[in-house]
Amino acid sequence: MVRKSKATRRVDRWLKDNQFKHLCQCGCGEYIEVKREHRKAAVGIPKFIVGHNLRLEPEPPLPEPEKISVWERLSPEEQERRLGLLKSFGMGEDNPAWKGGRRIDDSGYIQIRVGEHPFAKDGYVWEHRYVVEEHMRQKYPDHPLLAESGGKKYLRPETVVHHIDEVKTNNSLSNLMLLPDQRFHAFIHNSPLPMEERLRRIEMGICHSGALDEIE
Repeated sequence: MVRKSKATRRVDRWLKDNQFKHLCQCGCGEYIEVKREHRKAAVGIPKFIVGHNLRLEPEPPLPEPEKISVWERLSPEEQERRLGLLKSFGMGEDNPAWKGGRRIDDSGYIQIRVGEHPFAKDGYVWEHRYVVEEHMRQKYPDHPLLAESGGKKYLRPETVVHHIDEVKTNNSLSNLMLLPDQRFHAFIHNSPLPMEERLRRIEMGICHSGALDEIE
């Protein structure tokens, strides 16, 4: 009688332990016949009896969940209520989001909504310019720093309105100074002269195009 080696006996025990324990995954109810070569890691116990894997039909893809918008989730009554509110919203003061037509831009200056204005952006102009513009239009309608557009006078776009106390939101007329262009504004901020002297010289030459040449 030939005595089996330990390795052979280990394989025999493995076959006994795994036989009739692995059902074919096609659903036929039959067991897979486990063979000696299935013990190798590279092979392994198959999932199907030979040919049974061809019986499987691909499962149909799951339907995508229906996308429901926030609006569709509202009841018909709530939808009607909200539509009614939208219809009642008007422009300007008639809109509940109205903030008085004032806002502060990214540089810290106040802007106001004035409607028709040749230099308005989205209907807004800077308040400090508008205050001086209204004053000049009433008191000095023929001032050379005003330009006519559509039968009305406006500050020329190259002009600068300086805040005397340098507080950008203090737009009282007494705190504002009209300058012909940016050169005058730079003189106020960069001149080594005392501030009172800078302002005095600007006031002396504000109406002259060559004022800077005279005061420097």
